[in-house]
Amino acid sequence: MTKKAEAVVDEAIEHTDALLSDAPVALTRDELRKALLGTAPKPESKIIMMFGVELELRQPNLGAIMRAREETDQATRAVDMIIEYAYVPGTDDHVFELTDRDTIKNWPFGQDLTRLNTAIAELTGVDVEAAVEDLRDDPLEG
Repeated sequence: MTKKAEAVVDEAIEHTDALLSDAPVALTRDELRKALLGTAPKPESKIIMMFGVELELRQPNLGAIMRAREETDQATRAVDMIIEYAYVPGTDDHVFELTDRDTIKNWPFGQDLTRLNTAIAELTGVDVEAAVEDLRDDPLEG
């Protein structure tokens, strides 16, 4: 084998070794539990402008999503999501309380609430455009 051919083979081996080293490693049950349960993942958040002030929205946890699914009244569900997900930016303080429900229900629906709904949809992984398309395709399904 020529030196040039050997160099090409060596380079290919190095490249393959590099690819293999990036491959996921199979973890044991204990390692998986430690990785998934040892520390709580930090929720994603977004800062939005709403009615002229900054508001931080945080990704809900599984418990919050399950509680929201139990609420049958859509208006109450939407307001509860706002109460649950809205924080004073940079703190762990909720902006709203359950006693604010009626006031929130009376907010004018415009760009501010559309911005809020879009941010919540993004944080929960809802594809708004796909959902709208699904409704157009078959509004009675689901």
